[in-house]
Amino acid sequence: MLYGLVPVMVGCIVLREWAGKSAPLIVFGLLFFLGGTVMVSSALCLLANVGRSRLALWIGGIASIVNAGIFAWATLTDVLPCSGPD
Repeated sequence: MLYGLVPVMVGCIVLREWAGKSAPLIVFGLLFFLGGTVMVSSALCLLANVGRSRLALWIGGIASIVNAGIFAWATLTDVLPCSGPD
């Protein structure tokens, strides 16, 4: 669940300069940021309860799957430029 820090940082980087970005990239950054925040908050809940909360595990796991789907969507639709210069 602490992997959620990576999507939070990526979302912050994308949203930091939102005025110069395209609308799909802004949506990607916002959704990625929100999913990462949910993952981190569920990890903190698990640390506070010493791993006794099934609800936090479910929420964090679903947020992780959603973030993977968002990343795959952004990659497959060329929202994220994954190749070098043409």
